[in-house]
Formats: sequence, C-alpha cells, structure tokens
Amino acid sequence: MVIFLIILFILQLITFYFIALLYMRMAKFDKLETKQQKLMSEMDDAIAAYLTELKDENDRLIRLLEKRLDDEVEPAEKDSQKEKLHMAPAPSEKGQNQKPVIPVQVALQSYKSFSKPSVADNQEEEDDRSRALKLQKNGWSVEEIARELGKGKTEIELILKFK
Repeated sequence: MVIFLIILFILQLITFYFIALLYMRMAKFDKLETKQQKLMSEMDDAIAAYLTELKDENDRLIRLLEKRLDDEVEPAEKDSQKEKLHMAPAPSEKGQNQKPVIPVQVALQSYKSFSKPSVADNQEEEDDRSRALKLQKNGWSVEEIARELGKGKTEIELILKFK
C-alpha cells in the first residue's frame, strides 16, 4: 500500500509539473498574440496616415492644376477682350503665358475621374469575383479562369484566396 501511495504521489508531482509547463507555454502564446495585435494596430495606423497624406497630396495637386488652369484661362480672356477693342497686345505680353491649356484640363479631369470610382466599376469587380468563384467550383484552373476573365493569374489567385 505504501508503494502504491508513493507511486501516486510521484505521478501527481509529474502531473503538476506538466500543468505548470503548459500554463507557461499558454502565457507565452498570449503574450505573443497581444504583441502581434499591437503591431497590427500600429501598421493600420501607419497605413491610414499614409493614405490620408496621399489623399491630401492629390487634393493639393488638383488645386494646383485648377489654379494653373485659371491662370491660363485669364490671359486668354484678356487677349480676347483686347481683340474686341481692336487693340494689339503689348510686345512683352506676346511670349508670356502661352502654355497649352488642354493638357492641364485633361490632367485635371483625369485626376477627378480617377479619385471617384463609379458604382459600375464596383459591380463589374463583384461580377468578376463571383464568376471566378463559380468557375473554380466548376473545376477550372487558375490559368483558365484568368484567360476567361481577361485578368492576371495573380489577381485571380488573390480573388480566390480572399473569398
């Protein structure tokens, strides 16, 4: 009986040792998880700050293009008013401000249209996504789906991974 109690006591000590070891490992994993969550939140903040900075820079560029467009339009209006009054422009004014107006207008329209994605683009993207998922369910390979939808292989792989 004494031997049986000694064996039980030793087994109980071994069990407590393993429980303590498992608890320490769990605590280590919890620390690692909180550290990763902290890093993820810092990365989210950094990306948000970067995107905000990028948006501000784009807005500044649009204002600059609009200002430049206004500056180019005003001399043209002054020249047309002088022509109406049958006055020739002064020699010093002939070479000034003769920059092309069309490229600035095109750039401005391009930035304005690009910064505001339309609803049709989102619907088309969703349609491509749903079509890609259906084609995958039907047993199509990534290459076949990419060829069918006219998209890159990597883009299709990402669509399928992030269902």
